[in-house]
Amino acid sequence: MNTMPTLALLCASAILTVACSGKVDPQLTADQMTLSDATCAQGEVDKIADEAVRKAFAARCARRVTAAQ
Repeated sequence: MNTMPTLALLCASAILTVACSGKVDPQLTADQMTLSDATCAQGEVDKIADEAVRKAFAARCARRVTAAQ
């Protein structure tokens, strides 16, 4: 059995699996988004595809409105 090609294929598969399965932290992504009256409008928040990011961003918008009052 030729182990070198098998080992190389196994390593490449492991690297691809790890690289493709990394999920972005929703809070970090939401923290990077710009807060403004326009971006915090419900219609704009609803456009965010990732549910966890959408909830985290909506929470930031709610804190922004509360802090401004």
